[in-house]
Amino acid sequence: MKLVKVVVDCKNDLGEGPVWDQVNGKLLWVDYNNGKICQYNPKLKAYSFIEIADTVMVTIPTNRNNWIVAIDKNVSIYDPNNKHFVKKVTIQENKPNNRLNDGKCDAKNRLWIGTMSTTADAPVGALYKVNADLTYQKMDEPFIIPNGIAWNKENTVMYVVDSMMKKIFSYDFNLENGTISNKTVFIDTSNERGLPDGMTIDADGNLWVAFWQGQSILCYETKSGKVLKRIIVPTVIPSSCCFGDEDLGTLYITSSRRYDTVENIENFPFAGGLFSFKPGVKGLPTQIFNES
Repeated sequence: MKLVKVVVDCKNDLGEGPVWDQVNGKLLWVDYNNGKICQYNPKLKAYSFIEIADTVMVTIPTNRNNWIVAIDKNVSIYDPNNKHFVKKVTIQENKPNNRLNDGKCDAKNRLWIGTMSTTADAPVGALYKVNADLTYQKMDEPFIIPNGIAWNKENTVMYVVDSMMKKIFSYDFNLENGTISNKTVFIDTSNERGLPDGMTIDADGNLWVAFWQGQSILCYETKSGKVLKRIIVPTVIPSSCCFGDEDLGTLYITSSRRYDTVENIENFPFAGGLFSFKPGVKGLPTQIFNES
């Protein structure tokens, strides 16, 4: 049995969106409800965070050593060295109760990000693409909670989770022009415990999916859709995962504390922590955002 380790007992309210910053050798993730961008340097075993807003959902490195972040309805460029926002764009949907959710960059360094209702109970969300100049286009709808995003190594298939629908969708992906087509249900997770949340893909083309309230990370073979591995995590609410370290051989897992029960937290005191384990496969490099 593979051992899942506690890396940082950070007690995140809602840890989300981990990405490996290859340039600086750090893991980045957010503590959504506390507006924190968290950082962990595995070589130094050093944890730190920056509070940048009331809430923050996404942070991804850019080509100018900044971060692209998602806050409420805004996609912004944040300068972590000088601790200020450089520029931003508001995703206009004419839906006052909507906010941004999870996001990730493709191999052409464009940001793909979803929107959802703050009540998370209606299919009023959408999937957007944000370009280098922060112009954006709506690419698909509807979604209830669009969540984890991943691409295969060949950049011909894009995967998107909808947590409340309990489905992982796949699209044909055109990398050059950044378009998607032929949406299909790749995996229906209705029979699994919990809800599919954040995910990543390994170099062999298999998806690793965190199951919110499912206490597990599931590895799916993308050729067949079959579950290859089930990794039990020492928290009931793992929220997302990504590969990190210099060799991309460590799977880092974020989690939530706020949305758990008192009983669960008593039984799993590291809820909200950052976890890791060695799955025996390597991930793909993080795609950064290209600022114009």
